[in-house]
Amino acid sequence: MTHTINLSEEKTSCYRKNLQFPHMRALHFAWFSFMIAFMAWYAIPPIVYHIAEDLGISSVEIYDSNMVAVAITIVARLVVGPLCERFGPRRVMCVILICGAIPCGLTALITNGAGLIGVRAVIGILGAAFVPCQFWTTQMFAPSIVGTANSISAGWGNMGAGVTYLLMPAIYDGIVSHTTNAIAWRMTFVVPAGICLMVAAMNYFLATDTPQGDWFVVKNNQDTQEFISSSISVAASFEEPEQKLEKALSNNTGSTSDGDDESIGEVKRNQSFKGTLFSFGMVLCKPAVLVMMTHYACSLGTELAIDNVIGQVFREKFALDNSTSSYIGSVFGLLNVCSRLCGGLFSDFMAQQFHIPGRILAHFILMCLEGVFLIGFSFGLISLSSAIVLMILFSFFVQAVCGSTFGIVPFVDPPNNGKVMGLVGAAGNVGGLVFNLMFRQLQPDFEKAFLCLGCISLGAGLIGNVIIRVQGKTIWHLFGDNYA
Repeated sequence: MTHTINLSEEKTSCYRKNLQFPHMRALHFAWFSFMIAFMAWYAIPPIVYHIAEDLGISSVEIYDSNMVAVAITIVARLVVGPLCERFGPRRVMCVILICGAIPCGLTALITNGAGLIGVRAVIGILGAAFVPCQFWTTQMFAPSIVGTANSISAGWGNMGAGVTYLLMPAIYDGIVSHTTNAIAWRMTFVVPAGICLMVAAMNYFLATDTPQGDWFVVKNNQDTQEFISSSISVAASFEEPEQKLEKALSNNTGSTSDGDDESIGEVKRNQSFKGTLFSFGMVLCKPAVLVMMTHYACSLGTELAIDNVIGQVFREKFALDNSTSSYIGSVFGLLNVCSRLCGGLFSDFMAQQFHIPGRILAHFILMCLEGVFLIGFSFGLISLSSAIVLMILFSFFVQAVCGSTFGIVPFVDPPNNGKVMGLVGAAGNVGGLVFNLMFRQLQPDFEKAFLCLGCISLGAGLIGNVIIRVQGKTIWHLFGDNYA
């Protein structure tokens, strides 16, 4: 079947409503797939109270299951980064959704705390969907809007945490009205598992990896072009010096620019296993990568830890029932519909004004506000109204920092974008693991836990943004008009 519309074969620098454009299909499949993965990944916490009541699971075992669900994703994201470079984001996303759907459906078979920990460990694979999500949009959109594109795909994807806090209690309440608690919570998990399988099939048959089409087709075309280019270069070596000079001048004159001051090169698609490991080591040694990993640990890590406990915070602090506390907690995740997007938009806006130093400044501002409002929340747990307002404020900036982080990440080491995104994404889960452990140790003193989160985020934002250097630019280049 042929389309009459002329599809662009390059990264686009604008958004189109028509889904026949591969860029827009990729954007919407990326965020929707990640949202479904996130929903299934966090399907247990909204109704874990009912599971614990039925099976006699202790609060310590629940916290352990929270930590293991985040810990396994660290390894998964590190592995998935190079897989995206080799097989393309679409196939990797399909495999993740299928592999996560199986243990999600099998949650119904657990009988004790050990089973809960085990099944959440395997379900944690779904958290790796973040990497192909970001890799996909980076392949489709130009540097001038890649921050916004990445924040849309990841932000709307992270909204899955809010969706699951709305969906799972609603499904459970509907089923339990016709049967017992023991049967109701088990049947509830059929829904997220089935949705994961359906979305995986949609990804495979309806989307493409790049503006040029399937990843393997593009890879084969590039190999052919490289062979032709090498043949031409051999023939060119026999040209006269005057001919070479004339050709070089004509190439320089005819070159065009899309107006982007930053650059995102092509990823390495054909690396060997040994080369991949070596590249991982080299990427990990870059200071900018380490700073981005730290900042993502303080943003996504904070979000993941709070996703696990936000319902419990309101249930225990204000004596609410499980459904009410879950619905209030869903606001935290649902804010991703705009908050992470705002972080990416702010990053792109500042880049238009001040280039890469502008992106760093935007990131600096958002991280400082994240830390301030987390500290404020620790002192605001004195009334339900103040707690909700402060939760909305710190939620916005926690998630906006995730967006501004991935407004910078694609420019850190473009040829190794898959590895960088895998490392930064994994660092977010390391942060989630550490902060989950902190909540476990400090419970039920949630005030102290949120105070520690705020201080850590504020300190990391102040120090990291002062020292980071991306493509030769720092925040200090804003002074003296030498940021371009």
